[in-house]
Amino acid sequence: MRGKVLILARVRGVLSGLLSLWRRVQVRLWASRARSRMKWVRIKLDTQIGDGVVFVRNPFVLAGVEPPGTPGSLTLRIGNRVRFAPGVIIEAEPGRDSLLEIGDGTRIGATTHFHLRGGSIRIGAASEIRDGCVLKTTEGDIEVGERCFLSYGCVLHATERVEMGERVVLAERVTLVDSSHETDGSDLHWALQGVPTAPVVVGANTVVYANAVVTMGSHIGANSQVGAGALVRGEYPDGVLLAGVPAEPVKSLGDD
Repeated sequence: MRGKVLILARVRGVLSGLLSLWRRVQVRLWASRARSRMKWVRIKLDTQIGDGVVFVRNPFVLAGVEPPGTPGSLTLRIGNRVRFAPGVIIEAEPGRDSLLEIGDGTRIGATTHFHLRGGSIRIGAASEIRDGCVLKTTEGDIEVGERCFLSYGCVLHATERVEMGERVVLAERVTLVDSSHETDGSDLHWALQGVPTAPVVVGANTVVYANAVVTMGSHIGANSQVGAGALVRGEYPDGVLLAGVPAEPVKSLGDD
């Protein structure tokens, strides 16, 4: 009996080693093909990939809609034990310099879309991004701290900066956006008018409930809660419950 157990342990060890080897080969082939594809649109792709990365299905690496002109770059830094579910999209615009950095042990859900039009997206270690989220930069920076959680369908868009402290939770369909479109009532196309920006900061250990929208210039203090469907714009202290349209402090959480 003991001999059978030892044999099974050795077989498991061999199979585990073969699986690990296959995954390393899979990742290297994916990176090589992605570099060749991006070279056609004059985007230099640099990949730095850790150990134990798992692609359930290979992520799609795409060039954006802008026609290739001046050279651009895309740097991918993927930590150890990062897991990609099927259908993940990494899209970079030609002629711009972009960075996507994902920390150790982070899980990326199905159909997550990283859209980099210049700027950077940095996701801390041990975080989870669930299916259908969109993280987009337009020469801005998105920073997601360690052990953060983004539920289904969240949208983050940075033209300047969107920052989430560590252990922040975004429930389903939450939006964080640091810009707007100014329109003056004239017939001038809206896309040709101004785009004001101001950073968005969500403090550490804050929970933002479903369908809330956090707009440009907002600063939510640490250890706070934002009620479902709230519209947030402004600066708020630590440890409060925000709710309403527009959002206002309802109470101090420390009073409970």
